[in-house]
This record gives sequence, structure tokens and C-alpha cells, in this order.
Amino acid sequence: MDTTVRPNLSNRWGVTDLLERSICSIVRDPNDQFWIVMTADELPQMNDVRRGPFKTVEGAMTDIEKNLNGSCRHGTAIRLIDAFP
Repeated sequence: MDTTVRPNLSNRWGVTDLLERSICSIVRDPNDQFWIVMTADELPQMNDVRRGPFKTVEGAMTDIEKNLNGSCRHGTAIRLIDAFP
């Protein structure tokens, strides 16, 4: 399964499939190590992935690629626009 990793403003990177469904997140801890975290809904497809620690986001992405047998690539950050005045 091919995935895309997009950063947000809180030291997290969201990992989604090509239909924008959440797969997991990558977070940076205070020691600048990276961890793969997921919700209970996301666990079944990611049960064999090593959670961390990783030295880089790319290291976590490599483990996600191995687990899902597809490419994991960087995407641009999504900026939410306030639709209400």
C-alpha cells in the first residue's frame, strides 16, 4: 500500500493512504527521536511495524514501507483554511 507523510505544526507527521485515510502518525519526542503511533482502528494494518525509536522521520517511513509493502513518500503540509469569519 502506498502512503504519504505530511507534517503538521505540532511535531507530528500524519501518514495516510492514497485515499487520505489515516494509517498512523509519526511523532518527535523531546529527545529528537521519532516514534510511530496509531489508534486502535489503525492497529490491524500496522501490527508488525516497529514503533521506534528512529533517528529520523525517513527511518520511520522506511519501516512503514516494509510493513505495508509499498512506497511511503513526503507530501506537502495541509493548511486548513478557516471557512468561518
